[in-house]
Amino acid sequence: MGVRSIECMFESELAAVDDASVVAAIADLTRAEAVTAARRLAAIAELKRRRVLDDDERARWACDWWDCAAAEVAAAMNISARKASGQMRIAVALSDHLPAVAAMFARGELSARVVGAITWRTQFITDDAIWAVIDQAIAERAGRWGPLAEDKLISAVDALVLEFDESALMVAKTIARSRDFVVGDLEDEAGTTSVWGRLTAVDAAVLKKKIAAMAATVCPNDPRSAGERRADAIGAWSHGNDHLPCACESPTCEARASQPAPKSSVVVTVYTDQATVDGLKGNAPSIPAPTTPAPATPKSSGTALLSGTEVLPTPLLAELLRNGAKLQPLCTPDAEPESGYRPSAMLARFVRARDLTCRFPGCTTAAEFCDIDHVIPYPLGATHASNLACLCRKHHLLKTFWTGDWELTLRPNGGAVWTSPTGHTYTTHPGSRVYFPDWDTTTGDLPPPLKPQTFSTDRGLMMPQRKRTRAEDRAARIKAEREHNNSPPPF
Repeated sequence: MGVRSIECMFESELAAVDDASVVAAIADLTRAEAVTAARRLAAIAELKRRRVLDDDERARWACDWWDCAAAEVAAAMNISARKASGQMRIAVALSDHLPAVAAMFARGELSARVVGAITWRTQFITDDAIWAVIDQAIAERAGRWGPLAEDKLISAVDALVLEFDESALMVAKTIARSRDFVVGDLEDEAGTTSVWGRLTAVDAAVLKKKIAAMAATVCPNDPRSAGERRADAIGAWSHGNDHLPCACESPTCEARASQPAPKSSVVVTVYTDQATVDGLKGNAPSIPAPTTPAPATPKSSGTALLSGTEVLPTPLLAELLRNGAKLQPLCTPDAEPESGYRPSAMLARFVRARDLTCRFPGCTTAAEFCDIDHVIPYPLGATHASNLACLCRKHHLLKTFWTGDWELTLRPNGGAVWTSPTGHTYTTHPGSRVYFPDWDTTTGDLPPPLKPQTFSTDRGLMMPQRKRTRAEDRAARIKAEREHNNSPPPF
């Protein structure tokens, strides 16, 4: 019924109106969307006010009150903890410092994009009087900022900050402080990843020569362009090689004959199904033609995942197999639990392949970077797939030390049911269910623990501690940024 209602809405609701009404609907719904976003941020601000206690002993926990509240926001919105924390920062800025901007947002006069830019570029302001002046100044002008491009929007906010509080301007760092090297972008296409960064002049010169020297180790018949050889040289160098394997495929290639076999000390996990591997090897079983013509259906080329989070095109998987990648089958764990605390390599591989990512709602941390947690703590809980789940360190700490606030139950099929401090429940399913729907990950029921779980009242003593609270860290960072902005230029 719900699907049919959606179809009817798109088919008929606006079909009979004129063009002007369609455009008016777009504008009205855009304002309504902003109003809804403002209400959501107001609710987030209220949750933060109730949850985050800066003077409580848990404020020094590695997984503190802010993290606990961010987990509630993340679960409710099905977003990552990092994005949830960002939503909380925007909500706090609007609630505590920018009431006039918040009021415009609540009326639908500002978009979420504009509000996000305002709160980000004003975060280093510390004086309440300046906050009040800038809030009013922004409210007077922000209504005209909506159509601005991103760079012009940032410049408009920066101009106001510079006018009233020069030290709070979010300026670019000095050249030395701006060094960075970044791998990956949200808009990367499958099979390739963008890389960019800034190095010191000396390191850049050395790297340039190294890449050129490696790219020159191929024979003249190598089919790749100069740019492709440079990119592949970086890849070969990252594996610990000092040469670029030639790709000419000639049996008499002198360059390949004189080069040692490629090596790598880094293990990268790719998950795929047997049918995909058989198809790539050319061993897929033949299917007899039907006696009567059948409708044409798309032919699946299979699915492969790089480290459980990035789709890998099957031609790249085929290249990995040609280059000697080892196939390691995933075995269904034994029905009986393992005897020790640490799961065996076989059991750990199964759990990571089943889960693919952290099992907290909205978290996208790859399973290879997660802890394998006993949902019912060992030794009361068994070392068995039906009691093991991948959790990133933050959510592992949340589940372990915020017991009574957050609870986790694991179903035999891998479904993870989280109960929040407010009693809301959120169910996440194994990541493999999305990519490999035919894989049955059910591992059976386990008997309940022989005795109920009990925890020491001193359990918090085991939690890793912060040297400073989150609020103290933030205040110190803002102070450092303002002092840096006040420093004279180094010339």
